[in-house]
Amino acid sequence: MGIKIYDHGYLVEVEFEDIRKLHGIRAYMAIGVGYRIVQAAMRELGGDSIVSREDIQVISGHGGPGFRDAIEFVTRAKTRGEYTVDPTYPEAQYDPHRPTGYVYIFTNKHEETVQVTLNEDFLPPIFYDYLLKGREESFTSEEYDHNEALKKELCFKALEMEESELITIKRIPTPEIHKAK
Repeated sequence: MGIKIYDHGYLVEVEFEDIRKLHGIRAYMAIGVGYRIVQAAMRELGGDSIVSREDIQVISGHGGPGFRDAIEFVTRAKTRGEYTVDPTYPEAQYDPHRPTGYVYIFTNKHEETVQVTLNEDFLPPIFYDYLLKGREESFTSEEYDHNEALKKELCFKALEMEESELITIKRIPTPEIHKAK
């Protein structure tokens, strides 16, 4: 089931494949997990209604392109200047090599806010080591190939698994940055 969202009154339905076509497969894990995160956030914020893109603000604890593209494709928050990256956000700091949060905060125009975090046990420790190797450009060819296969495996695992096994969703107070001025 796709993610339904209004764009200035026009109903749009976004499927995972749409995001994959935009992003490609470079950050395969992140687009799969990102899709599920946005899907959960839109459902939680909308309840029985469908939310509008123009009503959503986002804080991402992760600055990577896969999560960004999944969130942007659905919400257009980055394009609208309503997307903030804060890798020091004090939740879901799982990467032992650098500050980066696997946490995403979505607020609607009524200042209702949900925090969606990736569950800590989803990514294996080797994943973070591979991220470091990618930044340092120190992969062996075998490591590179294993990393690419792992990202793809994690993407499809995220798309298929039960939501509660993948992410945790909770209502939180609206961050100051998202409060009406």
